[in-house]
Order: sequence, then C-alpha cells, then structure tokens
Amino acid sequence: MLLPIRSKNPPESIPFVTIILITINIVVYACTSNGFEIKESIVNDWGLKGSNFDFLHMTSSMFLHGSLLHIIGNMWFLYLFGFAVEGRLKSFKFLILYFLAGYAGDLLHQLILGASHPDIPSIGASGAIMGVLGAALYMFPHGKVTFFYWWRLVSMGTFDWPMWGVAGMYLGLDILEAILFGGRDGVGHLAHIGGAVGGLFLCLILRAKRDDEFTSDAKATLSETKDLRILSRMELAQLHRVNPGDTAVLLNWMHKSINDPGGPKPECREAFFKGLPKMLAEQEIGPIATCIAALNHPIGTIKSGLLMDCATRLERANDNLSAMRMYESILKDPQAAQGDLEAAMFRGGMISEAVYQNFDSAKVAYSEIVRRWPMSPFADQAKVRLKYVESRLTPAQTP
Repeated sequence: MLLPIRSKNPPESIPFVTIILITINIVVYACTSNGFEIKESIVNDWGLKGSNFDFLHMTSSMFLHGSLLHIIGNMWFLYLFGFAVEGRLKSFKFLILYFLAGYAGDLLHQLILGASHPDIPSIGASGAIMGVLGAALYMFPHGKVTFFYWWRLVSMGTFDWPMWGVAGMYLGLDILEAILFGGRDGVGHLAHIGGAVGGLFLCLILRAKRDDEFTSDAKATLSETKDLRILSRMELAQLHRVNPGDTAVLLNWMHKSINDPGGPKPECREAFFKGLPKMLAEQEIGPIATCIAALNHPIGTIKSGLLMDCATRLERANDNLSAMRMYESILKDPQAAQGDLEAAMFRGGMISEAVYQNFDSAKVAYSEIVRRWPMSPFADQAKVRLKYVESRLTPAQTP
C-alpha cells in the first residue's frame, strides 16, 4: 500500500475555498447517500451522461460521490494539494481553476466514451481534483509529499517524494488503465487525465509563480520545524520572493540579515520598508523595533505616522527607551506631519517626567509645545504638566 499523508508545502494564505468545497462535498454526500453508497435515483437524475451533457449536470456530478471510500479519497487529495494551490493562486483564481479543470475532464471523458455509453452516468470531483494536482505540478514541481508505505506486515514506514514524481505516478497509472480497461473498470481515467492537463495549462495561462528546488526545500524545512528562525538568510529571501505578502518571513529575513556580517542587502532593506505598514498590523512590535534601530536608516525613510505607531506600541509594551528613540527620530524629520511632531514632543515629555524623573527634559518639551503650537490639542495638557514639573524643580534649577 502506498498512501500520501502529508504535503510539505505550507499554504501562502488561508485556503477558504478549499475548506468550503470539502465541506459542501461532505454535506452533499451525507444528503444523497445511505452512509455507505449513493442513492441510485440521485445518480440517474444528477450524474453526467452523454444524453444530458450540459453545464448543470457537469457541475452537479462534481459534487456527487458513489461511496464512502470515494468521498474520503477525493477530499483527502483535495486537502493535500488544494491548500497549497489555493494559497498561491488565491481564492478566486483557484475556484476558476477547480471548475474549469473539472469541466475539461468531463469533456474528454464524454468525447471519447460518452457516445458509445450515452446512458452510463459519471460522478465525482476527481477531474477537478486532478486539475488541482496538475496545478501543483506546475507551481511546485519539487514540493515534497510524504508517503506512507506498507508491505504485507514485513515493511512499513514513510518517505518523501517530489511533486513531479507524485503527479507522474498518478497520471501514468490513469493513462495505463485508460488504455487497458477503456472505462470498463468504472473509473473515469479520462476525466482524471483531462482535469490534470486542464489544471496545468490554466496555470500557464494565469502565469502562476513557480518554486525552484531551493524554495521547495526551504518550505519542507519550515513544514517540519514550524520555526522561521531556523531558515538561512538565503532561504528566507527566496520565500519572500515567492510570497512577498508574508510579513513573518520578511521580518525574519531582516532579522537574520542584520546579524549577518555583511548586513542587510538593498533588496532586503527595500522590502522591509515597503512592507512595514502591513508588518506593524500583523507582527509583534519588539522585533520590528529592533530591526528599525539596527538599520540606521536616514531620517525620513520611514514616515512619521508609522514611527508614531511603533513608538506608542513600544510604550504599551513598557519599552520606553526604544519609544523615546522613535519620538526623537520624528522630531528630527523635517518632513514629519505637524500632528506627529506635536504628539512626539508631548509623549517624549511624558516619558521624561513619569519614567525617568527627568523634569528638566520634560520642561523643555512642554515649553516647546506651548511656544510652537499654542493651538495644539496637546497645548492645554502641556501647560498643566509644565506647572507640575516646575514645582518639582528646586529653586536653584528654576530660572
């Protein structure tokens, strides 16, 4: 026995459509079967035949399965390969590929066998799922799939096989069995072949990105460890290139590059600053602030609004020293928005007063707000704080 049990190709986005398709197929099977096999009347009414070859029956037949083993096998394969394919194509394109590949499989099956057997219905999502496998072959030819093998209680275990080998095996078996049995074994081998070829060519039309062997090896390592920190700088760089929207990869790439003797390369720096807004929304502030501080970027490289976001989050995390540095960067930026300048000056004064008990620095900050921005929303608060810090200064310190 040879059974694929795991795909070492983590999805690049949440595979909502794949999950929904699996759910719908299971619900439809539960409603159209007695638990072990489908009701014959359902097959006759909604299965695809040469005599009712239309889009309605092509679509309905894709959600029908003949037995419990049929539905389990198809949904398992959809889970194994659909997550990664949808993650790369995103939901809308994946849905188009799924149905068009299914239709391509039905078309090939009916063109060759439908005329000679017009009243024999065909059902199942296998054509569409083989289309997903064809897409996986195109996009992840070196992606690792773990197989479980069992040979008469003598030998059992697991091994990894690249996607080109997996797809080649299943397609080869379908081609061989289509030639040997010609559909007499009750399996839609031609639908499988048509679906796989359809999925492959649709990826060509969609110009989907392809992973090289180096990228697939990095993904396999990540799948095993679930820890981006274990990957090398080069592996993280390649993962970013195939999925630039993954902020966790980007942040770890920058962190790894900072610790590299050569420092971050221009590609890494550019990607980091470009992805910073999304990163701030998705990742912890501590590692982000560490990277920003280590980069020694020119004043104005990061917009003042983003620095304000960083600084306020650092304050909430009680990292007041890093927050203070962010506020100082804003105050040095000639292009900073006035509102950010006012807020940075006030928050810097508050940290000086409340955290470091540096009343002289706090007094300077509050006085500057009152002088430069008398109509500022912070002006009234600054006046109140100014009176307080002046009261805390000794007479010798007070001018």
